[in-house]
Amino acid sequence: MPKIQKVFTLEVTPERFLEACSDQELIELDMLIQQPKYQKRVVKLLSQKEE
Repeated sequence: MPKIQKVFTLEVTPERFLEACSDQELIELDMLIQQPKYQKRVVKLLSQKEE
């Protein structure tokens, strides 16, 4: 049987992504973002913006 393949591009803003999250998903995201691994990235990015 022949196959049809189609590529889609979907752009989602961070705000729209967060609005689509359930309460539980927001809590999970917050827990992830608070981990040292991600906090180091945030601090690094923010310090680069100040330069």
